[in-house]
Amino acid sequence: MNTPVRITYMSKLTSAVSLSVAVVAVVALAVAPVAVSGQVVVGHTPESSPFHDIDANQRITLFGGYMQAQGDGLSTTPQSGPSFGLRYDLPVAGPADFYVRFQRVNSNRDAFNPALIGNARALGQQSLAMYSGDLGFALNLTGRRTWHGFIPNLNFGLGIVSAAGTTKDDPYDFGTQFAFNTGIGLRYNPANSYEIRLDAGPTFYQNHFPPAYYTGTAPLLANTVSRSGYQHSMNFTAGLSIPIFR
Repeated sequence: MNTPVRITYMSKLTSAVSLSVAVVAVVALAVAPVAVSGQVVVGHTPESSPFHDIDANQRITLFGGYMQAQGDGLSTTPQSGPSFGLRYDLPVAGPADFYVRFQRVNSNRDAFNPALIGNARALGQQSLAMYSGDLGFALNLTGRRTWHGFIPNLNFGLGIVSAAGTTKDDPYDFGTQFAFNTGIGLRYNPANSYEIRLDAGPTFYQNHFPPAYYTGTAPLLANTVSRSGYQHSMNFTAGLSIPIFR
């Protein structure tokens, strides 16, 4: 029999948001002097300057990585797995880029029949394709120029996450949920052409456990476990960006 685990969604959400804000603040403070000094580089010829202007091109990025999902005690929600996707960036005002991103995660989850008890309720592991789409803005902290080839950035986006698929006798269905995300990134553009980019950050989305998980003589989840709430996953990706429409 599975021991009910208390899941305090709001405390986890608050902690994850606080961590994201702290990371963004540290990066911004660390890079701000670099961005400011990049306006006027005294004592350097254009050839020797660590700053180099780049073209404000639209970009397509093919990326892959890993999604680290938040645990739920039962592993009945979508779990961690490898990811891949496509991202489009469009330069807009000042140092900001507008982006659209699509991603697939090869996930899985453990299925349960809540009408049974003991080990008989475990239905095994279910493969689950988790799709996400979001749009948002990326703030390039060095503006339209690189510093030794690098451009650090901050990302903020809104979108949806979907994981369609059910198992017979298991009423859980993740469905399609609203999501929002933050993150930090690093672009490497040494020759004003192709780029390598690294991104990391949390995505927050809702989860809903079915009522059947709380009923019966030996419920899967205790009543102290929230039936609905936000969960988060950490996403780590690396990609190759190609400039388009120069």
